[in-house]
Amino acid sequence: MSDWQREDNSEWLWRISPRDDLLVERLSPRSETSDFAATEAERDWWLNQLAGYGAQPGDYVVERVPGPLRRAIADDRARRNRLVDAHWARCKAERDARLADEQSKR
Repeated sequence: MSDWQREDNSEWLWRISPRDDLLVERLSPRSETSDFAATEAERDWWLNQLAGYGAQPGDYVVERVPGPLRRAIADDRARRNRLVDAHWARCKAERDARLADEQSKR
């Protein structure tokens, strides 16, 4: 996170984050944070950086979120936690259904 981000009090920010389906498949989606930009130029800079690392244009979602930065980060973490919790609940339900199906065939 750059110095300007630590103290940014912008009313609105750009959030640059992996698509939800890509995010939940990562090893540590809870520990990462999205990238935030206060201006369109900063947003474009982040997108160019991601492209340099091989990110495809459709891999990231860019949207306006309410600031200031501390609020945006807290909202992003809460959102990620909800996504991960829902993903693991679905995985567990699928596993439980598969096990129940296997048990009923015995």
